[in-house]
Amino acid sequence: MKKIGVIDLGSNTTRLIVMAYEPGYSFRLTDEVSETVRLAEGIGPSRMLQPVPIRRAVEALRMFYSLCLSTGVDQVIAVGTSAIREAANQAEFWAALRAATPLDLRIISAEEEAYFGYLGAINALPLQTGALFDTGGGSTQVMAVYDRSLTRSFSVQAGVVRFTEQFVQSDPISRADLRRLREAARAAFAPLDWLPDLHHGKLGGMGGTVRQLARIDQKQRNYPLERVHGYVLTREALERMIDELARRPRRERLQIPGMKEERVDVTLAGAVIIATLMDRGGFSSLLVSGQGVREGIFYQHFLADQPQPLLSNPRRFSVLNLARLTHYEPEHCARVAHLSQSLFDQLAPLHGYGAWERELLGYAAILHDVGVSVGYYDHHKHGEYLIHNATLLGFSHREIVIIASLVRNHRKGWSGPAPYAAIVTPDDETRIARLSAMLRLAEYLERSKSQIVRDVRVQIGEAITIDIIADGDAHVEIWEATRRSGLLRRSFGREVQIRAA
Repeated sequence: MKKIGVIDLGSNTTRLIVMAYEPGYSFRLTDEVSETVRLAEGIGPSRMLQPVPIRRAVEALRMFYSLCLSTGVDQVIAVGTSAIREAANQAEFWAALRAATPLDLRIISAEEEAYFGYLGAINALPLQTGALFDTGGGSTQVMAVYDRSLTRSFSVQAGVVRFTEQFVQSDPISRADLRRLREAARAAFAPLDWLPDLHHGKLGGMGGTVRQLARIDQKQRNYPLERVHGYVLTREALERMIDELARRPRRERLQIPGMKEERVDVTLAGAVIIATLMDRGGFSSLLVSGQGVREGIFYQHFLADQPQPLLSNPRRFSVLNLARLTHYEPEHCARVAHLSQSLFDQLAPLHGYGAWERELLGYAAILHDVGVSVGYYDHHKHGEYLIHNATLLGFSHREIVIIASLVRNHRKGWSGPAPYAAIVTPDDETRIARLSAMLRLAEYLERSKSQIVRDVRVQIGEAITIDIIADGDAHVEIWEATRRSGLLRRSFGREVQIRAA
């Protein structure tokens, strides 16, 4: 595998990701480091970078570059955004950087920053049409998306460090300061007359502040997943957090569950910026993206042979990516997928489910054995853990819970979705039970992993009769499937008979 490191020097934070990848086939994150450098600190109307922030930024870049070299990274790409882009004394920064490291840093334009952020998010979120935004330390980029294509972008100097320095002069913030902060945010986004036209679509948010707010909201809700990517943050929840942050002095804000110390001073300004943007477009909620500029730059390399660096189907790709990284057996998984979906199609008069459930069942079939990469014993439990912690793109949290539950239940026993009651719907327990039963039966009909069972023929009467169409002796498969048919019987409320055709 190739290894690439991508460094993003932001106005507030500098981050490094290291990706190992086979172009167009698979990738995995192997390292991630971030350092709060506050490069935009004290920059003021003069746009002069200050000596201390320059030293912090250069030291972080030097450290990240050294880490890349010591860990065998083949290529390092470093970009600088708002603070360095707008600085009047760039020469001082360049002199300090070149004295410390040979790292080649490229300053990207606001349009390029928006484009890379778009690439990172559109390949990761279930968003076809709507808007994306990236709020950083010095600026906010807003992008319009139609049918997954970037149609226009907008950049404004409304960043969490910049606005905190300009408008947050009291602790806790005074009513006058909060009013000035809100007014500045409204003025910043006033030119976005095209944003309300997108409110029927989805809004996706990038940046450390939106992830910080999502973590706080998750803690307040006792949310059962720690996954931030794909989290739905409502405008109502955002206003509650603004009220709480505005009431508390710094020492009390530090005690808010989920709050990171390095973000305690800038989160209120960021929350107001994001809330104002949502109001400008008429969005009642946003999808949190764990991917942004760095991942967008990576996709340019990973998908270099494509006309555009867009995954045609992020959901299917990320399922196959996890399967490939865990050395799955393609023929076996394909046959399990075929058999489980054949059962699904023929049992449709009883369950009444549609294309969505069928798709999730197929993905669970591809992933059902990924836990074997950890260990054979309890591999259904290992698989559930891997799915909950993998980079699965384009899925909602509810969908991830369902797929992980199917994998957990594909062998034996029954584990319902009760721990995830805040995510699933009341009828998902029956849905998961029935899909799990089909997946389990398909797995045992492919017990020998030799594709002996070609298909099934289902007859629905007082009992469910399943005739096995095989290209050889399927005695063992029929015996195993019969032994494991209890969940199918219980979930459909009918006896089950499995026999050779």
